[in-house]
Amino acid sequence: MRQFTLFTLLYLATGVCLMAIALQYPEITPNLKATLLLNAGLLYLVAVLSTFRFWRQAARQSQGRLHQQAAWKQNFVAIAPWLVIALTLVTSLSNLLANNWTTEALMKASSGLPLILLSAEQLFIRSQFRQ
Repeated sequence: MRQFTLFTLLYLATGVCLMAIALQYPEITPNLKATLLLNAGLLYLVAVLSTFRFWRQAARQSQGRLHQQAAWKQNFVAIAPWLVIALTLVTSLSNLLANNWTTEALMKASSGLPLILLSAEQLFIRSQFRQ
């Protein structure tokens, strides 16, 4: 049975926003437009996959295997989503500040949203697994 979650809606909303940005601005470079449309397509795919039961089961199984591994691997995997979110935000903000918040810089920064959403979902699933 398919199950919609908050993250399914977030993936869909972010995909719609990226697609609207890519289609609304005709002056952006074709490479950047293609990147935005590719990220939107990936977000739509992840949104569809996240409705299936195997998506959450795979994450829970990986958490179960994590508890059987060495302590340093557990620590790294626990910190990795936080590092991805922090590094994505820092690089996006530094790019925005360096380019004076131009449209192109905003569009480049928005391409990091899929990474942030996937990392946030992993953190959410991990917190549910611990309970």
